[in-house]
Amino acid sequence: MKNKPAALCPTDEQLAEIERVIGYTFRDKTLLRQAFTRRSYTKEFEAKNKRKAPVECNEVPETLGDAVLSAALIAILFRRHGKVTGRGYESDFGEGVFTEIKKNLCDKTALSRIIDGLATEDGTPFAALQTASDGDRSSGNYNSPSPKEDLFESVIGAVALDCGMDFSLIVPVVERLDDPERLTVRIPEKDAVTRIKELCEAKKWKYDYPEIGRTGPDHDPTFTVGCEINGELRGTGSGKSKKAARAEAAKAALEKM
Repeated sequence: MKNKPAALCPTDEQLAEIERVIGYTFRDKTLLRQAFTRRSYTKEFEAKNKRKAPVECNEVPETLGDAVLSAALIAILFRRHGKVTGRGYESDFGEGVFTEIKKNLCDKTALSRIIDGLATEDGTPFAALQTASDGDRSSGNYNSPSPKEDLFESVIGAVALDCGMDFSLIVPVVERLDDPERLTVRIPEKDAVTRIKELCEAKKWKYDYPEIGRTGPDHDPTFTVGCEINGELRGTGSGKSKKAARAEAAKAALEKM
């Protein structure tokens, strides 16, 4: 089935398709297999078989890919939008764009969308080619945003490892798959409650907003609400409605994290 990840690493034919799509041919195909191997699979394999999994998980290439991707995107933008003159590097970016670039580099949601658009010739999505545990496959977790963000960074990290960090080979792959100009676009700030929700769901933390108290007359109360994460109170907030109090509690929690 095309919507389920394979029980084993991608086949040689699938690896060749992945290379065609990303525009890079690996000298060491194992690195590309590793990019598609989730930690859930290696842990499950080793627990069942009492030996190392045949391929390492993608945590290392994902970590490297995070840094390499940022550097490649910045290099492309600086090449397109400026030049070195007698006065140093001069950019045609307007005021505030560099602030947006730095902020957007931390927003990984675009990477998940990129993976959603990548598939082999027979229509199999890249996400479905990941080697994942039985639990990942049955729950569909492999196809959620965070694993897909990790997958994109892992592919870039695998390319970097394979080519010996040669940016003349890395940059064309990034430019083929990603759009560096997205970093220059202002993204509306997410509210604190949404950010707490997304953070806790990504980390698999439990969170709640218990009412701590209320003051004032019944017709015009002021609510005090806490923001608890894994049972620990991280922030409190007050407001004329529970929704407003939750928002203040979430802001207080984020400030302490």
